[in-house]
Amino acid sequence: MTHRSGPRRVIVSIAEDRDPGEVVAALRAEGLVVDEVQSSLGTVTGAAEPGAVSALRRVPGVLDVEYARDVGIPDSEP
Repeated sequence: MTHRSGPRRVIVSIAEDRDPGEVVAALRAEGLVVDEVQSSLGTVTGAAEPGAVSALRRVPGVLDVEYARDVGIPDSEP
């Protein structure tokens, strides 16, 4: 397993009873660079330094923060 330095892509799950705008503002204040907010799904995607993930998890209204997985089609060269 390789460890990467620098910002990592994350997916943040937000509680249904919280205002997504308030939670997103707090996530930004903790270092999340927001890519997309999917209010209907209760998720936010973005990038954060690995050291900031624990602070993101402590934001009121955050249910979970997980690293996004890179998925792709394998190279088709013989």
